[in-house]
Amino acid sequence: MRNYIKQPALLANIAGPNLPPVALNISSQYQFCVDAGASAAIAFFDDLAVVGLHDHIAYAMHVFTKSVAAGMEAIGDYSQGKMQACTDAFAAGYLGRIQQELRIIHSGQPGAHQASLSTVH
Repeated sequence: MRNYIKQPALLANIAGPNLPPVALNISSQYQFCVDAGASAAIAFFDDLAVVGLHDHIAYAMHVFTKSVAAGMEAIGDYSQGKMQACTDAFAAGYLGRIQQELRIIHSGQPGAHQASLSTVH
């Protein structure tokens, strides 16, 4: 049996396709939440000219939590603890992707956002 607790969730490394992914302080059990957060952050960069970061993350988090809560309730497995873990993992993916983009922009490498589009799982 796979031990999710000991394995970290991963964020694809957008600084280069051959670089290892970034390990997060999130259990791999919540990898799907990290991936959803990273995808939402990419959508923020697509909408950058028309929406602020605070508004975007608030809306993305709202949509994500509604979807996850509905799924948990549908299978009869809703708990506040699991919901909080999913929310934390989503935020880690979202903010992790934003941080990666900022590091690349700060280093002066061109095309950071375009590279991220091809690395989301």
